[in-house]
Amino acid sequence: MPKLCLSLTGPTIERNLAALDRYRGLVDLAELRADFLDPQERFRIREFPEKAGIPTILTVRRRQDGGRFDQGEGVRLVIIAKGLSFADPDKSKNFAYVDIEQDFQIPAIQEASRIFGTRVIRSLHCLDGLPADLDAAWKRLSASPYEIPKIAVRAKGMADCERLFRYFGSMPAGRERIVGGMGEYGLPTRILADRTGSFLNYVSATGAGLEPSAPGQLDPDVLQSVYRSSEYRADWQVYGILGGPSVVGSLSPIIHNTGFRSAGLKAVYLPFPSDDVEAFLRLAELLGIRGFSITVPFKEKILPRLSSRSAEVDAIGACNTAVRGPEGWAGYNTDAQGFKRAVLEFMGRADLKGVKACIVGAGGAARAVAHVLHELGAEACVINRSIPKAKRLAEAYELPWAGMTERAVSLIERYNDLIVQTTSVGMEGGTPGDPLEWYQFSGKEALFETIYNPHETPLLKRALEAGCRGTNGRAMLLGQAEAQFALFTGMEYPRL
Repeated sequence: MPKLCLSLTGPTIERNLAALDRYRGLVDLAELRADFLDPQERFRIREFPEKAGIPTILTVRRRQDGGRFDQGEGVRLVIIAKGLSFADPDKSKNFAYVDIEQDFQIPAIQEASRIFGTRVIRSLHCLDGLPADLDAAWKRLSASPYEIPKIAVRAKGMADCERLFRYFGSMPAGRERIVGGMGEYGLPTRILADRTGSFLNYVSATGAGLEPSAPGQLDPDVLQSVYRSSEYRADWQVYGILGGPSVVGSLSPIIHNTGFRSAGLKAVYLPFPSDDVEAFLRLAELLGIRGFSITVPFKEKILPRLSSRSAEVDAIGACNTAVRGPEGWAGYNTDAQGFKRAVLEFMGRADLKGVKACIVGAGGAARAVAHVLHELGAEACVINRSIPKAKRLAEAYELPWAGMTERAVSLIERYNDLIVQTTSVGMEGGTPGDPLEWYQFSGKEALFETIYNPHETPLLKRALEAGCRGTNGRAMLLGQAEAQFALFTGMEYPRL
């Protein structure tokens, strides 16, 4: 399995060593990012390997490659030479690796590195997506048999992520290589680094107050506590959640991986941020994904790709769960189950007869909410920014509706016993703001938001300050996730 390398970005040697001590026992190597050091600290980098006590990498990354160093190649050469000079016969006192870019060819340093046991990592940083000809780029990068080739790609979308897994996953084992996707779309390559054959997985010391050296790096504690990195093996089953870039903040991996651990299942669940359903489905086939949750904006877009649908999916017109079956992907909707349980508990009722409710939004979550409100006997209306979507949802249940116009004000004032906010406005990583900023709460309304991250949105805070009862979507999330777990595994979610 890939080794974990802690990338240290502190301004001083002491700060980096303190961060390393925070994670000692969880990581195998440490990378000293000298480009993050205060200028005066760069003269002390030679002492770092011995003090670190584990194999170390020296990196002085240029700004053009995603780093912080911009003082010129001559100065950078001096810093690297300083770090590698006076090499000690005791290799534990030397940097185990030095990371230099593909175009940084300094024969003297490369020769000295071989003599004193410091291996060269030859890196290529693609900050604007994959190279057009990945095969040619990799062959150039890996030309020297004495160096370890490394490619780091800022994935521009799911297609880049899928190509990374496909190209490097099909490469025969043997020679060491380092492969990583940066940014939200590259996140799966960090959690499933073994599937690219990468021998290193870079992690960040965010829990110790240091910033990541590259976008998308995870904290070792997160890899261990959420994704079970110390237990995970290549033969484990893979599950996940398909959504837009904001899905990286989903709590679903915590819920499902906790369930897998408690049930003794060899399985891992991770976010798959995507901009393209087809690219994700290709990756799902490549990785052998067994099932996945679906969130914004794919609950309706996934429908044509399903081989079968549950009655709830057909009734609601949206799918939030897909499970691999003999004929393809079987689609289900557990949002309705989660919302039904949560809203009845929130309202303290056995049904919603006589309750006048306003549904804000008209996407997949709103469809599940409308289905449940209809089933529970509530009188409801729909308001939404997109008039065609509002009309389409409302007509399915013969409900009054409006766009975000003056008519919306009139409707919500008549249907405000319960307001159910289903849009992504105010969600962490989503559109910021308050979707009902024009509405003044009287204090008698009950507000149910399907958003659970953050714990309190601007809308929910405003409603509570006005004296309303309010809740976020955490109870709904738990309810729908437990139903998903049963579909994925055939088991009830473990009671902890």
